[in-house]
Amino acid sequence: MESISIDVSHHMLHPETAILRIKGFIYASTLPQIIKTFQSALNDQKKKIIFDLTDTTYISSGGWGLFIACHQEAKEQDATIALTGMKPEVNDAFELLEYNKVLSFFATTDAALKQGFGRTSVNPVISPA
Repeated sequence: MESISIDVSHHMLHPETAILRIKGFIYASTLPQIIKTFQSALNDQKKKIIFDLTDTTYISSGGWGLFIACHQEAKEQDATIALTGMKPEVNDAFELLEYNKVLSFFATTDAALKQGFGRTSVNPVISPA
């Protein structure tokens, strides 16, 4: 199997958001690298963490379990995660496992940011009656 690379970036307009762009295969031997990077983002006080899966070609069952564990750990630290950019073959497994009922997901990282994922507080728009 292949190794992975993880590029971490921070959006200027969304300072409490970390974007983890994962390239390659997510499986047992690559999970520690993802965990370390995720925990580093939490330690840096990031409250919104986006896993950009645009260049991820395979996620094992352990990888899906990792995302659930990250979701739970983020909630415990008053943070949240989202998945973005899933290829059709990755998205098929995501929906088959019904993780779409538990985890936030968006077509792209920009879509997640535009829809408010990167903001820590959103003022509701109140329509006039």
